[in-house]
Amino acid sequence: MMEMVVEKGKQLGAVLLLAVLGVMLMALLGSTEAAAANTTYYVDAGQGSDANNGTSASTAWKTLAKVNATTFQPGDRILFEAGNTWTGQLYPKGSGSSGSPIVIDQYGSGEKPKIQGQGAVQATVYLYNQQYWEIHNLDISNQASSGVGDFRGVHITGADIGTLNYFRLDGLNVHDVTGEVNWIGGDTADNATGINFATGWDRSKRTGGIVFDMSSNVLSPAKATVKSKFNDVVISNSSIKNTSFGGIIFKQYTGDGLDHNGNPAVSVGWGVRSSASDTNWYPFTNITIKNNYITQSGTSFGCNGIYLTDTKGALIEGNVVAAAGTSGIETYYADDVVIQKNETYGVVKKAGGADYNGIDTDKGTTKQVVQYNYVHGNGDGILLCQFSFGDSIIRYNIITGNSRYQIYLHSDSAASSQIYNNTIYNTNSTYLIYGYGSYINASYTIRNNILDSAKSEAVLTTGGGIVYNTNSYYGSGLTVPSGDTNAKTANPLLVSPGTGSSGTETSGPALNTLSGYQLQSTSPLVNQGVTISGNGGLDFWGDTLYMGAADIGADETAVAGGGSTPVYALNETFNSLTTGSAPTGWTVTNGTSPNAITIAEVPDATHKSAQISKSAASAKTSMSKSFGAVSGTVVVETRVKRTETTSWWCLPYIYDNAGVLAATIGFDGGNIKANVGGTWTTVQAFTANTWYELKLVLDTNTDKFDFYVNGTLKLSQAALRAPVSNIAKIEFYADNSQTGTTHIDNISVYTP
Repeated sequence: MMEMVVEKGKQLGAVLLLAVLGVMLMALLGSTEAAAANTTYYVDAGQGSDANNGTSASTAWKTLAKVNATTFQPGDRILFEAGNTWTGQLYPKGSGSSGSPIVIDQYGSGEKPKIQGQGAVQATVYLYNQQYWEIHNLDISNQASSGVGDFRGVHITGADIGTLNYFRLDGLNVHDVTGEVNWIGGDTADNATGINFATGWDRSKRTGGIVFDMSSNVLSPAKATVKSKFNDVVISNSSIKNTSFGGIIFKQYTGDGLDHNGNPAVSVGWGVRSSASDTNWYPFTNITIKNNYITQSGTSFGCNGIYLTDTKGALIEGNVVAAAGTSGIETYYADDVVIQKNETYGVVKKAGGADYNGIDTDKGTTKQVVQYNYVHGNGDGILLCQFSFGDSIIRYNIITGNSRYQIYLHSDSAASSQIYNNTIYNTNSTYLIYGYGSYINASYTIRNNILDSAKSEAVLTTGGGIVYNTNSYYGSGLTVPSGDTNAKTANPLLVSPGTGSSGTETSGPALNTLSGYQLQSTSPLVNQGVTISGNGGLDFWGDTLYMGAADIGADETAVAGGGSTPVYALNETFNSLTTGSAPTGWTVTNGTSPNAITIAEVPDATHKSAQISKSAASAKTSMSKSFGAVSGTVVVETRVKRTETTSWWCLPYIYDNAGVLAATIGFDGGNIKANVGGTWTTVQAFTANTWYELKLVLDTNTDKFDFYVNGTLKLSQAALRAPVSNIAKIEFYADNSQTGTTHIDNISVYTP
């Protein structure tokens, strides 16, 4: 054994030298092995120490560096103490095995452990060529102090490795990742700070909240040697907020980049898809993205909520995507993807993007099924942009309130789409279904849809490969396509269209607030659709298809109606009447100064209403209309809005042809009331300046009625105020000492 002799005065320096050499040797040898499999390690930024063994809360490690220097074994658990914060990158080494993944989680109570990259690292949580990992309950951010860059929150990547299996990301809060935006094509003349065009496939669209991609060095000119992919990935129950470019991203390597010297990489083509049968395309498999909340409301660089590319066999389900730019959910070079039960809303153009849609099946996508989604308040609703080739099914969705096109037909001629049993309620646009140029030469088969426009003269594009068959068309000036020889043009009798909430981080998609888009039992669309094979088996609300013949729209009712068109005794919208004038055809009482009954541009100039203003607390101010007496089952519908909750207003009162009051509804002291058998009953509260949809279904044979408010049944088989044999008049008024203002709209009386 060699003995080292050190002079006494130099002993301390020698010890320090040995310590430095030891650290250098450890760095050269790489990370240390964890002690054994199935070990739980604790990390405490406050009270821990890297000199501890880490295997209990009282002997916890302290730093990310200690975790990163360790190679963990199958079944190990790495637990970070709740309420603590770490700065830098979390990059633990090792892989789990089938049935024994390595798990990252929290321990203790309090806020989720925070891992903050602060723009000093490209990825805050990073795994490379590793598999069988679970990551739970971390708070992850990567926000630079200024500007944007090549940043990610969670980055799981690999290269030349084959298949990497099993990843579970659950309960994460990923937020404030200031990633730059790189677009595949475009013109570099449009570049702006943090926004780059024409970067090619590999360099584009790979910054954001959670990124899975292959080949971490996309600038390398060397050829990748082993086809590699991810298999069996689930991202669930997580919150992703203000992460750019995207929220959740999957992307395969293809080899089209340039290094910093301008030398090209060697193309392998795994990430692009030249045809549906392209054998060189190498997609990820078995990917699930479910029950996440994604919002880009706080960043102008936040483009895609979910960007799923290079994937075969994927499920995107139960997510809320709010205020993204470009697309809420986009698939690209993908096969066999189901997008269902999601809500997308508030998408606007950001960071130089060309699109702003809720859902987009884009280039080279096949077997895309988009069903049971709520798509509202975006620029475009659903974009069919299947360039080169593709096929998709768009069914049983509710699409409403998008500002430009509810469905945008923009595919190349080799693509095909089946679009059926959607309920489309257009409130903001002069377009319902739109396409142009060569993009309408793709095959679009449009069947069994409700196309209901509250905006007049909305456009339905025709020609090319577009085929309309057995759809419902309803709205002022809406032109029915001549090719639809089985068109339905009566009021579809939706329960209360235009109602419904928006999903939140807490509540998830607001699908359970959409009963207003169901069919009334008397709808003329029940049992009037065409039978479609392979229809998925369920409607939007989970009811079995079909209950008899097919219904039209997203709702399959369990009633035996349909086949007949309602007969209207009165159908008044006020839209065509002159603003400021008295309502033509109505009897007005005490409707002059200081009181007034006039046509008002409320809610807007196209959709008018009658306004009753009563400032004088004397005499009855009323508008009424008589019509031919109707008997049997009679439906009365109207919309009313009061500007205050005080005073009693009669909204409406319904009479027979002898002047007997059959049914009466009152708005009084903040409550909606109905007279049942001669006694007033409080039905529910109401709020000032809020529209309420009222529907009474009266039966003059039984002298009973049902009463609905905003599509919800409030009274069932209640006794009429007095027995009558018919209905012949409706009236709206404030009596004597009552004052205030009320708007009335969409009054209809009909027999189904």
